[in-house]
Amino acid sequence: MIETLYIRLPESKEMIETKTTPTKTAPLVKGLPLSQVLFNPQRDIVGFLNQRWQEAGDVFSLSFGPRRMAVINDPKLAQEALIEKKHIFQRPKMVNGGSILSYLLDESVLTVDGEVWLTRRRMMQPIFHRQRIQGMFEQMAAGGRDMLARWQALPPGARVNLGEEMKLVTLDIINRTMFSSNVLPEVERIGDSVEIGLHYINNRTRSLVNLPESWPTPANRKFRAARRVLDEYLYKLIAERRRSDQHPGDLLDMLLAARDEESGAGMDDHQVRNEVATIYGAGHETTAVALSWAWYALNQHPDKLQRLQAEVDSVLQGRQPGLADMPNLPYALAVFEETLRLFPPVPMTVRLAEQDTTLGGYAIPAGSMLNINIYNIHRHPAYWPQAAQFQPERFLPENKAGLNRSAYLPFLSGPHLCIGNSFALLEGPLLLTMMAQRWEVKLLPGQTVERDLAVTMRPRGGLLARVTPRGEAHS
Repeated sequence: MIETLYIRLPESKEMIETKTTPTKTAPLVKGLPLSQVLFNPQRDIVGFLNQRWQEAGDVFSLSFGPRRMAVINDPKLAQEALIEKKHIFQRPKMVNGGSILSYLLDESVLTVDGEVWLTRRRMMQPIFHRQRIQGMFEQMAAGGRDMLARWQALPPGARVNLGEEMKLVTLDIINRTMFSSNVLPEVERIGDSVEIGLHYINNRTRSLVNLPESWPTPANRKFRAARRVLDEYLYKLIAERRRSDQHPGDLLDMLLAARDEESGAGMDDHQVRNEVATIYGAGHETTAVALSWAWYALNQHPDKLQRLQAEVDSVLQGRQPGLADMPNLPYALAVFEETLRLFPPVPMTVRLAEQDTTLGGYAIPAGSMLNINIYNIHRHPAYWPQAAQFQPERFLPENKAGLNRSAYLPFLSGPHLCIGNSFALLEGPLLLTMMAQRWEVKLLPGQTVERDLAVTMRPRGGLLARVTPRGEAHS
């Protein structure tokens, strides 16, 4: 295949052919078609693509019905797609002009591209400024304290599902920082609605045949009921806040006050609902999943857990952590960041080629799907020594300078860098610190831990653990 390269002359705006360059074709991996993997909800897609990477190399393609999907596992190609050619590789317009997450989030900063995305991003960026996020520290800590109080009320040696516990605490924190509310029963109900929505989206992604959402199938009815619960809750809160003369300065206040810096326009209720739903869903799920995997990794590496506990004990001397303590807890942050590397909550992202192009010399025809495999990039041996091992030390301040940051994409990169990354990087280490300070969290032996991809990559069925106050565990 030959790619024709052009240069644009400013004077005439004409395209003049200058030379031809041969391009490569991504090898098609034979064997089990991707469609069969997607169709089986129990099949481990992450593991399937990891195995194909081991066999075929950094760039390969898979059949998906009549179409092909290119899979890239090299950070240089990921950066080329996400930054240099961001205008070509865009989020697929699968549902009402947005990505498949639009079933739940509609048109939001997480689902659309182009001018709509740019306008919404400009409006929301100031909300997530680091200083504003730091101002939410006390709400985060309060959510953590309430979780630990629930554990304290459990019978001695009680078992908990860590997946559920992490979901509850991060939902509680989102509710406090978004709505200045800590009504836990409401949090659980809305959290269940989000969970149903994520599973619905995942099932439609993996199915070869999808009936229209309007058809009254059991899955469609269940999803629409869950979305109604979410909508009623969010629209009620938005309407009450618009009518209220109370402005606590939380995330909802900031969204209602947000204005586009160019047009000066704000968001109507529907647009605010979409961004609130995005923050509510994405803002709790990814951190909850990361914390679950962190405890899984720490249980596999007791020496790392002991180092974390020693740091927490030395810095805090038994008192509760404050915002000023967090820079003095580098190992807690390193544990969280290494967890994001080894178990990225979003292990892959998909883009659609809007025109014929190339990526690293490989021909990518218009209409091709592109899978940027974050899970494999994070385990690439050319960029990560002992890539499959859990080594938080690589993220300590004295070692970070030697890391290739282009090979670390838990929050993506370029213009689509996750807008809530500062929130997650404060909340995650804080909760990890609070748990490690007071509690021994031991996974129950004999359970099989498997990956489950439902938009995010979580331990299938959660993680069963026994929680014991550290003083009792050591006595």
